[in-house]
Amino acid sequence: MLSEKSKLNLAQAHPLLQLLVNTVIKENPSLRLQINDALRGKKDQEKAFIAGRSKAHYGSSPHNYIPAIALDIYPLPVQFTDLKPYRAMGAIFKETAKRLAIPISWGGDWKSIKDFPHFELSPWTSYAKKAKLYRGND
Repeated sequence: MLSEKSKLNLAQAHPLLQLLVNTVIKENPSLRLQINDALRGKKDQEKAFIAGRSKAHYGSSPHNYIPAIALDIYPLPVQFTDLKPYRAMGAIFKETAKRLAIPISWGGDWKSIKDFPHFELSPWTSYAKKAKLYRGND
């Protein structure tokens, strides 16, 4: 079950990400999730960059497109020091995505940086070509 805010964030995501999240929830009813970032406008993206929460400037993040090509998903209760819940969640999402033939990349698998809540369609740049930049709150 998602909170209303999580549902709003999910509604901003690409239909394939919506299908993936809804399937994971349906098949894993005890899994409690919170969906944070979907869309980020220029101001929010640059804030995330300055704060070190993103390595990308505006226009270079899959969060900057309509529909959002990435979601940040947290297992509840949110913890930042215990990575076990993130790894378990990542495994569930990757297995479900594979079964549904939805190409995703999970930030927990990245080599240069780790971003355990982050899921994006892969390669996200091919999806960005069919989307438009989200101006948001600039």
